[in-house]
Amino acid sequence: MKRTVGKGEAGRSRRPRRTDGRRPAIRAVRSGRSDPADRADGAGRAYEELVSKVMAHYPGKVRSIRLVSDKGKKAVWAVSTDRGERIVKKVSFGDRDIDFMAYAVDYMRKRGLRTPAVIRTADGKNFVSLNEERFVVFEAVRGRTPDYERKEELRLIMRSMAQFHKASRGIASPTRYYPSLLLYVWETRKRSNIERLTAWKAEAAAKKKQTEFDRLFLRHADPFLKQAEQSIELLKRAGFEAWVEELRTNKSLCHQDFAAGNLAIGDDGQLYVFDMDALTVDAPIRDLRKILNKVMKKGVWDLERMVAMLKAYQEVNPLTSKQYRALVAEMSFPHLVYGQASKYYKKREKTEWTEEKHLEKLRDMIATERSKDKVLQAFLGRIDEVIAHGRKR
Repeated sequence: MKRTVGKGEAGRSRRPRRTDGRRPAIRAVRSGRSDPADRADGAGRAYEELVSKVMAHYPGKVRSIRLVSDKGKKAVWAVSTDRGERIVKKVSFGDRDIDFMAYAVDYMRKRGLRTPAVIRTADGKNFVSLNEERFVVFEAVRGRTPDYERKEELRLIMRSMAQFHKASRGIASPTRYYPSLLLYVWETRKRSNIERLTAWKAEAAAKKKQTEFDRLFLRHADPFLKQAEQSIELLKRAGFEAWVEELRTNKSLCHQDFAAGNLAIGDDGQLYVFDMDALTVDAPIRDLRKILNKVMKKGVWDLERMVAMLKAYQEVNPLTSKQYRALVAEMSFPHLVYGQASKYYKKREKTEWTEEKHLEKLRDMIATERSKDKVLQAFLGRIDEVIAHGRKR
């Protein structure tokens, strides 16, 4: 395998590619802190001392420590030990969330999901707490990042997502605690998003000196608001409320970021998934909507690509005709435009994008959203084809 990855490893699709298609064993730290010279300074020694204290709670001896990513509240280290390579992650969520995540990882691994195991401490705990910070240790997996542009690798991603959903089915927390149950208030959440879009529209309209972003957003706001309202009605017509009730008693999980940056293809040709930080009880269409948007948002929507992706998914975790109609309804909500407007008006983009960058992204999202409607309508006529494909497997 080509690189070492672990649960929660930082970085997404912006990593530089090597020309030979392979990746280094550990991806580089953006700040350069993984360089040996940097680790020799005071900060590097402090990191090594901290990680050594964490690893003292685990069996085995530490041979080397490498910083992979540091984002303040979150950080990742690769640690070589006499018992194998480990990934140490500083997490930003609480004890109960960690315990549920560890239980979910075990549950899905036993049911066939390929994901790094949570390593328990010498006294059987799921994490180590030091100075009010929490650290989780995972086994390391070596592999390379899959590419959406390669048909077989995209197919592998979809089959792996289906396996994730299938493996999570029936999960029941032994403590009755779940990190997120927002599925049960799905309509309230969507109406809140519509209210935010409406508020941003009013904010932009009230400005004495409007930006180009404001003007572009205002030109398209009303059609997208109408689209958002229609999405709710379409979900109801597709019987989504009945599906939600079913998930109250027979729960399943969504990953929420089942994307290339959290996946690795091993030398065995199998795909491994990590980064379980955001597990939530939800219908599979949440993850399906996100991966479809991610794959399509670089250009216009492609019906044949959508059908191929969902055929691959159907081979492993078959959905019904009503459930695919619910997916179409979910996809019809203008999530991409909402997300870009949120970044702009709530100023939540940490990298402080320029006005031009925000405008460019909004243009791209509007173009993608506008190309989506015809594809979604055409897909409704292909649902039986997708379902029949699954039966043949």
